[in-house]
Parts: sequence; C-alpha cells; structure tokens
Amino acid sequence: MSRRIIAQHVADGMVLSTANIYFTAHDNAGARVFRTAQSATPGQEAELCHEPACRFGDIVFANVDGVFYGYFFALASGMTTIRRIPLAPQPGQVAEIIGPAAPDIDIVSSHGNLITDGSFLYWQSDTAINKMPVRGGAVTVLDRTPLTRPATGLHLVGPNLIYAVDRVVYHVPADGSAITPPALRVVFTAATGVVACVPAQGGFIIVAERNGAIVNHSNNASGVTQDPGAAFITSMAYNGVALAWTQMAATQIAPGQLDARWELRVDAGVSDFNIPTGANPRLAMFNAAGDVYWLDDDGVATSPV
Repeated sequence: MSRRIIAQHVADGMVLSTANIYFTAHDNAGARVFRTAQSATPGQEAELCHEPACRFGDIVFANVDGVFYGYFFALASGMTTIRRIPLAPQPGQVAEIIGPAAPDIDIVSSHGNLITDGSFLYWQSDTAINKMPVRGGAVTVLDRTPLTRPATGLHLVGPNLIYAVDRVVYHVPADGSAITPPALRVVFTAATGVVACVPAQGGFIIVAERNGAIVNHSNNASGVTQDPGAAFITSMAYNGVALAWTQMAATQIAPGQLDARWELRVDAGVSDFNIPTGANPRLAMFNAAGDVYWLDDDGVATSPV
C-alpha cells in the first residue's frame, strides 16, 4: 500500500460524497473551499469559494430543498461563524453566514467537530454541545461541559450524540430531550485523555487514548487493538470492516535516541498495514469503496485498503 496525494493544499477540513471530496484550505491569501474527485490528481481541484483574512475549518454537506450546500466553520477577527455555499460551482459566490458569531469554537486544533443529520448541525464549543437548524437561526445548547480543547469530534449514533471531555466519553439526546445528569450518560472512561473515538457495531465504541492505546469497549466486554506506548494518535476512522488511525510513532534506536515518524495504520483483519504520511496527519475517513483518506501537511491524501 502507498500514499497518493489528491491535492496539494494546507487543508483544514474535509468531507467525502459519493465520488467527490470537498475540503477547506488556507494560505497567506486567505481561506478557500475546493471540490475535487476522489480519483483526482493535484491541480484538478475547483475552487468554490474564497475569503481573504480568514481561515475555514471542518466542512459537511446537506441537501436543503433540492440544493446541496456545504457548511463549514470560518474564523475571522477572533470570532467563528458557520457559513454555507451551494456545492454547484458558481463564479464569485460568497459564503452565507447562517448563525451567530462565537469566540469559543476551536477550529484550528479540533477536527471532525461539525456534523449534520441533514436537518440540524451539531458541534462542540469550549464548554457546550450545540445544535442549529441547517437553514440557520438560533443555537440550542444540548449539554454544558467543562472546558475542552481540542475537541475530539462528534458522532451521531441513533438518537444520541457521542462526544468526549478529557477522559470520559458521553452521550446526549440529539433532540435535547430527557437530559439526565452527566454521570448517567457516561459511555466509557479512559485511563488517560481521549484523543479520538468512533462508534462500532453492537454497541461498541473504539477509543484512542493519549498514551497511544486503542481500546474497544462495550457494556459487556473490552479489548485492546494497540497497547500503550510511544505513539500519539491524531485521528481515527472505522467503516464496519477496517479501523484506520493516524499517529506519530517513536522507536528507540539507541539509548536516549528516538526515531519519530508520522504514519497511517490500518487494522483490517487479514490485511493490516502501515504507511508513512506527511507531517501532522489528521481527519482520517473511509469512502464507500473502503479506501481511506486523510489530511497531512502535504495536502489531501489517500490509500487503498
């Protein structure tokens, strides 16, 4: 297996559709939203939106009244807003701000922190789990949390949102109903801080910890995919068959000397592998065909599984 670069941009957020990739990126000229094919090569991406003196973050999409929109975080002058644009290219289009500005959303070091069910948008700010209609409007607070930076990403599992605060993974009803005390909504408590988590079948949740361990947990059992050790995990994805994660791993090559490397690891049963990545790999995800995509400092990358 090997890494293939799709687009060479300093990318900040990404979402996969059936055949395309939509991603946000920034440079000295400002922030941009791009669209490209999942099979593309660098230079084939189309710019959908540009804004100077700004940085964009996580991006998702939803179909609203027959029109597909991309929704993304935008940081300008210390305040973050959620904006949207039609995903059909329109020359010179400007993103529409659909919600109030907030000073407490970490779009730089948090990834996978904006999700949608097609009707609402959900995200984690420094001290709350939030919800807003895809058409825009008022923000509803679903849960209050202790200060959390970076956020490790949200997941919709049935009627619940799954999210982490330090060592603890919680759930809260996405519709805002019957919010019981936090102690009654604990999914899993990790040995060290949670850096990523993904839901799996049968009520399992897979948790990556700050100490490099990956733990599979359910109400009745738990197991270890990766032991604690000299690794720092930066993202994780699961598609029902394979588990992929990005990390910085270190191996001692001499007393007091470590060999550090950035890599993607895939646990797919009979076809486990790891490959080198660019620096700071992040936001791993699978497409429908089972290929894995991620961002690193070289751009948007992919590998078959």
